[in-house]
Amino acid sequence: MSSISMSILTEEIQETHVVQAAEALGKVLYNTPEYQAFLVALQTLNDDAYVHRLSAQMREHGTALQWGQGDVAEHQAALAQLRQDIENQPSVRAYRQAEQAVIHLCREVDQLVSQTAGVAFAANAKLSSCSCGG
Repeated sequence: MSSISMSILTEEIQETHVVQAAEALGKVLYNTPEYQAFLVALQTLNDDAYVHRLSAQMREHGTALQWGQGDVAEHQAALAQLRQDIENQPSVRAYRQAEQAVIHLCREVDQLVSQTAGVAFAANAKLSSCSCGG
């Protein structure tokens, strides 16, 4: 086997191991209590009709502002109040809490991968235009 063929084969084997490791990591992360709680919170938020109504009202005020319709100050005040109302909803608070837990978990994983690889993983992934570098 030529050295070029051997090099390509070695590269393919290494790539396969990286893909397998990434898939295994993804499965582990998916099954963590943090991620499962996030999925439940996301579904609860998506099912919250009141939050959907508040969001629709926000879009109406935002559109009115964008098109210069009505009183700017009134629309801005309404938007501020609606944002506060949405953030005070139990489903939104639960979602934000679950989201922060997943972010913390991902940062811990990033630290572990970075230490193992000897390079700042997420920071370099972000710089390389890879979508995994949040």
